[in-house]
This record gives sequence, C-alpha cells and structure tokens, in this order.
Amino acid sequence: MKSIRRSTIMVVAVGALALGLALPTGTANASAGYKTFTWKSGSTAGDCTMYSGGAGWTAPTWTLYPDGTARFDATLTSLSGDDAWLMWAHLKDENGALLADIRIPGSTGTKFVKNLPLAWPRKYRWLAEGRFDPGLYPLIKHMSLSKHC
Repeated sequence: MKSIRRSTIMVVAVGALALGLALPTGTANASAGYKTFTWKSGSTAGDCTMYSGGAGWTAPTWTLYPDGTARFDATLTSLSGDDAWLMWAHLKDENGALLADIRIPGSTGTKFVKNLPLAWPRKYRWLAEGRFDPGLYPLIKHMSLSKHC
C-alpha cells in the first residue's frame, strides 16, 4: 500500500512540476516601491506541499525591492517528514525571458532550502531573503519557481 501511495504521489508531483513549469506563473503587482509575486495555486514535489493560502496557510510570495533585496514567505508541509524543499526563483522580463535567479545573500548560490523534519500535520512557515542585481529591477515583470523535495 505504501508503494502505491508513493507511486501515486510521484505521478502527481511530476505532473504538477511539468504543469507548473509550463504555465505562466507569478506576475508583478507593483506598488509603493516594490513588486510582489504571489502563486495562487498550490505546488507539490515528492512528499512535500507548498500551500496556496487560505485559513492558516500563507500563499507563496516573493517581494522584490529596487535596491536588489528580495523576501519570500510561504507555508509548507511534508507527508513523511525528514524532507527538504529545494527552490530556485527565476526573474523574467515582459516576454518571459530569464533575466537572472535570486541569490542567497552573501553567496553566488541560487538554491534555497527549507528543512521539513516532521510529517503532516506539522506546518512550516518559510521566511527567506535573497538578492538580485538592482539594475534588473525595472525589467522584472514575471517570476517562476523550480522546486524539488
């Protein structure tokens, strides 16, 4: 039974990943000196889920500032525990062309990691900070996320 559940989860996760990468994702909601990108649909990878908001859940949101700083906020869970959510945040222009990936502050690395040591019903709030070239700020119109768990 566990094998069937894992196989079903893997098929759903691969389908969701393919769909998530193919569809347009977050678009800019610019106001008062920052741009906000919010994903209104949930996202899964392996045994992990990033929720789309609702009661007790925070929708995945990147907020970008003209000085090249970025902040991320989301709620995640794991079905099995002992997991980690890996994420790459891609900045795109008005045509969807890749400009750059958000970097971890003080590093050239672009892989953000959130450990999920305990299984559902444990919820994890993920607050992260990032950096990007501030010269790209006026060009950023869209974002997409790649992920793995």
